[in-house]
Amino acid sequence: MILGTLTAMGMMLLGLPYAATIGILIAFTALIPVVGAYIGVTIGTILILTQSFSQAVVFLVFVILLQQFEGNVIYPRVVGGSIGLPSMWVLLAITIGGALAGLVGMLMAVPTLASLYQIIKDHVYQKQTQKASQEK
Repeated sequence: MILGTLTAMGMMLLGLPYAATIGILIAFTALIPVVGAYIGVTIGTILILTQSFSQAVVFLVFVILLQQFEGNVIYPRVVGGSIGLPSMWVLLAITIGGALAGLVGMLMAVPTLASLYQIIKDHVYQKQTQKASQEK
């Protein structure tokens, strides 16, 4: 939903045709893992090509930049906030998980790292509590 909304708003600001339609299309196709957003962008580009080649190029550049922003800034913050993991760790987990095991690695890395993070956090808290009680 975030990517679709940002796409529609950006397209309106840039004066590109079919902004609402393509925004909705990208929002729904982005639900398909890995290739969904690309499907939406491809269909959106074809729609805009019926109007203007230069606007289609502007659209492609805009969406590529927007997807990079969404994938590297917005997504880690949203996912990190919902699972209690700092956004930098989410980005690191996805990168390493993807490099080691592809799509399955990406899907497994975030919950695995979130679990390890929580275990370590609980252990540190327990040690601090013990140390504080011993100092009294």
